[in-house]
Amino acid sequence: MSQPDIEIYYADICGLCHKAMNFFRSRGLPFTAHEVHWDAEKDDWVDSPTVREMKQRAGEVDFVPQIFIRGQHHIPGWRKLEPMIESGEFDRLLSE
Repeated sequence: MSQPDIEIYYADICGLCHKAMNFFRSRGLPFTAHEVHWDAEKDDWVDSPTVREMKQRAGEVDFVPQIFIRGQHHIPGWRKLEPMIESGEFDRLLSE
């Protein structure tokens, strides 16, 4: 099975995650979304296979979205993605 072009690890309560997914939708870009959950009381991720996979791929991150393009390019967060969109770098990654 081939790697999805775009994968995003997101939390439902994360506005920037939804902003990223809405951008993908507005461009007609299919993506695979992996939901993770944050435990505010413990100030840590709720352990799950998806959280473990995200940490394996992105490192010990404490924020989402974590975005992967073709399984090789990691974009840590909307604040990194947004300038990549504006500069055209995001489109270049998709076309590689």
